[in-house]
Amino acid sequence: MKTWIHDILLVGAGFAAGAYFMHVRMRGEYQKFADAQIEDVREHYKKKEQHIDEQVKAEAQKQAVDLISGPYRQESDPEKPDKAPFEPIEIIEPDEFGCDDDYETSFLTLYADGVLAYDSDGSKVDDVEAVVGQKALDSIGKFMPDGIHVRNHTYHKDFEVVKALQNYADVYRERGEEDYDD
Repeated sequence: MKTWIHDILLVGAGFAAGAYFMHVRMRGEYQKFADAQIEDVREHYKKKEQHIDEQVKAEAQKQAVDLISGPYRQESDPEKPDKAPFEPIEIIEPDEFGCDDDYETSFLTLYADGVLAYDSDGSKVDDVEAVVGQKALDSIGKFMPDGIHVRNHTYHKDFEVVKALQNYADVYRERGEEDYDD
């Protein structure tokens, strides 16, 4: 029995010595391996960061060039705009009237005696050519009978011009008499 206990003690001492030796020896080996891996990852991220910095600088340069050259420039001809410029006055279809939020709507009446007036207050339009243009007045009836819709890009307004059978003087006189009756 003495040999049996002796064998168990020897196995236990051998196990303890082996564990201690492996712990000390392998800790150093794994520490070297871990340090090498960490250094490799650090180098990788430094290179990646430098690459990202270069990409950011290149993208910033590209955006600066785009801002300087403007949104209407083309690659082939940087001085030529993409779209043809608008005419200041444009005849539009009735379903386009009032659809653009950038344009106010206004209503005009063309009386039988040739006077063009605002519906809101009855005042005469001083410069017909600048507001709707003679071409638009000549085109009355193109899309709808006795009316035309005009977009004025200068004033940012959509005008609806309706032809009336009365003379301006008759309607204006009636309005004047109504004002005096109050």
